[in-house]
Amino acid sequence: MLQLKTKKLNNHFKQEKKYDTIGKNKKAKTLSYRREWEKLKSKKVGEIFSDYKTNSNIKYAEVRALNVIKKTNILQVLLYFDEYIEIKEIWYFEKFLRERFMFSSVDIKIEYHEAVEKKDIKTEWRNIIAYMAHKYPLTKPMLLLKSDVDVVEKNITVRMHIKGADFLRAKKTDKELVKVLKNLFGIEYTIELVEELSKEDMMAIKKKLENEEKEIIHNIEEKNREFQAQNQANEVPEYHDVDYKMPEDIDGYIPQEGVMPEDVTYEEPQEYIMGKPSKAKEKHMNIKDITANDGRVTLEGRILTSEVRQTKSGKGMLIFDLYDGTGTITVKSFAKDLKEGEQMIGKIQNAKSIKTIGKAGLDTYAGDVTVIANTIIETNKEIAEPEEVEEEETPLILGGSPNITEPLVKVEDLGVDDGKVALQGEVIFTEDRTLKSGKTLFSFDLYDGTSTITCKSFLNKDIAKKVMKRIKSASGLKVAGTASMDTFSNELTVMVNTIVETEGLEKKVRQDNAEVKRVELHMHTQMSQMDAMTSAKDLIKRAMKWGMKSIAITDHGVVQAFPEAHKMLRIW
Repeated sequence: MLQLKTKKLNNHFKQEKKYDTIGKNKKAKTLSYRREWEKLKSKKVGEIFSDYKTNSNIKYAEVRALNVIKKTNILQVLLYFDEYIEIKEIWYFEKFLRERFMFSSVDIKIEYHEAVEKKDIKTEWRNIIAYMAHKYPLTKPMLLLKSDVDVVEKNITVRMHIKGADFLRAKKTDKELVKVLKNLFGIEYTIELVEELSKEDMMAIKKKLENEEKEIIHNIEEKNREFQAQNQANEVPEYHDVDYKMPEDIDGYIPQEGVMPEDVTYEEPQEYIMGKPSKAKEKHMNIKDITANDGRVTLEGRILTSEVRQTKSGKGMLIFDLYDGTGTITVKSFAKDLKEGEQMIGKIQNAKSIKTIGKAGLDTYAGDVTVIANTIIETNKEIAEPEEVEEEETPLILGGSPNITEPLVKVEDLGVDDGKVALQGEVIFTEDRTLKSGKTLFSFDLYDGTSTITCKSFLNKDIAKKVMKRIKSASGLKVAGTASMDTFSNELTVMVNTIVETEGLEKKVRQDNAEVKRVELHMHTQMSQMDAMTSAKDLIKRAMKWGMKSIAITDHGVVQAFPEAHKMLRIW
């Protein structure tokens, strides 16, 4: 088959746009463009878009209509199916068309054969809202995570377990949902948004308010204690025993009546480079487990690189890479000016190890997960060097341990609220990009036999080449990471932190076990334009493997497949 090239398809789109502007005096030319455009209609998706790689049955869908809205640069496509298509596959195809041909938006409408048994709305609700979240991100936190539905004929009641129904109505989310459902199922439903807070939700809200109140009271008390401590800082303690002297080797020890110095336990004070002591308990994490959604965290490790810059506002910005034995992460903090920043960075560089407390998040400037620290403490923790392990001795490609404990999930069942998951499959596409921070953003598409999803990982420049080389050459991979909506690509993505090499997917080879072998008398090769994708060589090999005595190649008026077929006859 002669594949339809991008340039040719783009020409079709351009012609359709030109058709919108052609006047009545150019009717003949208009009809010519229109006929050319009509050639694409009633073809299969796999025939028109041969470079769209998928294992989904969407490639067998019939294209019944194509329309380009010139003013808004929107492509409208009408597809006809004779079997049910998964909603996520529709989104993947929309994404392909939008990115491949540079449309601002792609709207796909679905028509099914009357005999097709569709999944009900309640079963597909999670996938519907995930589809909505791609187009309208505001729907994700309010509908996907905190809602369920009741469907009665053409009426849908969305029961929300969180405040926000008025907000969604103001944003016309209910109307957009009606549009999406009509496109996907061909039925115009009515949508009603209802807030239903359970007792558990009410208790959670009450508890949240109580915790906020306690935190405010705690902060006020903390400030009062600091004020009292400052007032007492210059006071000299009175001692009844005039013969007793303060031990010089224990800094800060205050004698107590009836207690001897040797009975007193002493804990070495921590050096605060930035911030001040707090009773708030922060969750300590390993760097390899950090994601952009973890919020406030505590990390401890040693400094690899560090620098200080002056911002446009005159502040000093501290930037350093922290290593804790499991991984490395960039930490940023701010001083009031450049001089103070230089003093702080000097203490950080001289510290054996440091502890940082701050908020983990995605740095949009660097395109990487970073921690914005508001507390930096000098510590004396020994940070062991990672053991050097040869590639041949371990399947581990990235991460701290090859033992993945996260639940193994199929790609087709993956959702944005699944959190930490494990996937297993084969790599079908890779891409890498060097970020401003010096790190490498490595992306790869993982296929597990059910569907495909994009996985991403941020790699330090010292390991990037090694990791990418092993991933590209691996037969299969098992990965662990966090499933979330990628705000850059606006699609479901897994940010991986552990990658292990596997033997790949177990492939089932079809067999022909019939006692009497058939003879196929109507077969096309890739030499038949817009009608097949298989070479004559592959067809003959499969016929030989299945024990067929003969086949017939019936290309459309061409003989280009004959030399290849004749060559194969020598071994048949």
